[in-house]
Formats: sequence, structure tokens, C-alpha cells
Amino acid sequence: MAAPDEQPPERLAGSSEDEGGGERIAPDRPSLTRSDERLLSYLADVGADYQAFIAGNTGLYDDHVESRLTALADAGLVERVSGEAVYRVTDAGREALRDDCPRWSD
Repeated sequence: MAAPDEQPPERLAGSSEDEGGGERIAPDRPSLTRSDERLLSYLADVGADYQAFIAGNTGLYDDHVESRLTALADAGLVERVSGEAVYRVTDAGREALRDDCPRWSD
């Protein structure tokens, strides 16, 4: 079952047009889900953390966090710090968070 905030596949693939009204999205910039925003915001606040703690502290299921962190790492927005599934946000992740969701900066 797909997560309720999961983006349609065509948006994740780098669609250049938003469904809502033709707003242009940069093709090289990933479209963030609400879970992605939550994960990036959390990591920006704490620095680095274990995947299990990220899940517990964000209120998201561990399996969902694992899949989203993998997708965010593939996009260069987070990076794995060690072999023990410790992740931190990258500069690109901070930029995506700032550009995509200024409301999270409160």
C-alpha cells in the first residue's frame, strides 16, 4: 500500500509541469513528499541520527523511513554517515527543504 503522501510516479520521475496549474518545476530538483519534508527537517535540527530513532522521533513507520531515506540519499539530499544506518542531511537537502517548504523553518 502506498503512503498517503506519496507523489504520483510521473512527478517523482522529474516531470516539468505541476498538475495544479502548469507551474514549472526544475527537472533536476526532486519533488518532496510530506514525509520527506519531515525527515529533512528533523535531520536538519538534530544533525545525524540512526534510522530507527528517526522513525520514532518523526512518528513515521520504520519501513517507510527506510525507503524514503534511500530515495533521499539517491537524490543527494541525505547521506549515510556510517555503516550503521546513521543519516544526516546534506547541503542540497537543506536547500531543497528551504525552497520546497519554508513553513518548516518555524
